[in-house]
Amino acid sequence: MSALDARNNSLAVLESWSCFVAEKLGPAVPGRSVPALTGFLLHHLQWLTGRPPAAEFADEIEGLHLELLRAIDPEPGEHNAVLVACVVVGCPGKISTSPRQQERAGKSGLGCSAGHAWEMRELLAVGHLMNRQRKDAA
Repeated sequence: MSALDARNNSLAVLESWSCFVAEKLGPAVPGRSVPALTGFLLHHLQWLTGRPPAAEFADEIEGLHLELLRAIDPEPGEHNAVLVACVVVGCPGKISTSPRQQERAGKSGLGCSAGHAWEMRELLAVGHLMNRQRKDAA
């Protein structure tokens, strides 16, 4: 859900600023896509940053950047970080889907808090076991 929210927020903010530029300068706003709107804003960036709302524009873009980063790689302990039970039978550990947590632990794959670890090539099997756990729990 956080990825969808971030995508929708990105489109809304980029479209809003593109409409502001179009109202002042006259060109039509491009199609409603992140690449088209971003390209449009980049093309008019020098003009936009010379206007009074430039600080607000910068703050909103920075906010989008942070929201997108959190959506794809939440900090451990954040409300949107995904933690699942370890797939090893009887293990009380939790597997975090955050690459940052694995990076901090010096792992190049995935692991649980109790020490079980899987290499990148094994992740499909781990994902299959996670899906099976979810189905069994439902």
